[in-house]
Amino acid sequence: MSPPSDDLIRVRFARFVERALATARHRGMTDKDIEKATGVMSSTFHRWRRGEVRTMPGLAKVRSFCEGVGADINDAMAALGISGQRDNPEPEPQMDPDLRLILRRMADPNTPAAEKVFIRESLRMLADRADRGRPKPASADEEESG
Repeated sequence: MSPPSDDLIRVRFARFVERALATARHRGMTDKDIEKATGVMSSTFHRWRRGEVRTMPGLAKVRSFCEGVGADINDAMAALGISGQRDNPEPEPQMDPDLRLILRRMADPNTPAAEKVFIRESLRMLADRADRGRPKPASADEEESG
């Protein structure tokens, strides 16, 4: 089987970027938000979306774009005609795009410390709330007397 043509790669990658941007917009992200989350200029990702890719986009830039908008890097690589699949690939756990964005914000040295504290406290509050809704496991003493 021959490798896909450059034109087919451009079309596939443009469709991938279009879907990724649509998903990000559905979550309320603007071009500026996407730029900030991905480190990729809006002129670049709009050029990708339009299929105006003369050369292979830099893989680091594509990876950063995917992480920032919560898209699957494997889908991007497939669209670019790059096969990174092993013979017996281990299934990758799927992470919610919003969680991926939170992790990126927490790892970003430009995120203000106050925002990181707010994110941590919000996550702790949500975890505590989720724990309160679960039944408590029986202790060893209760099992012996029961």
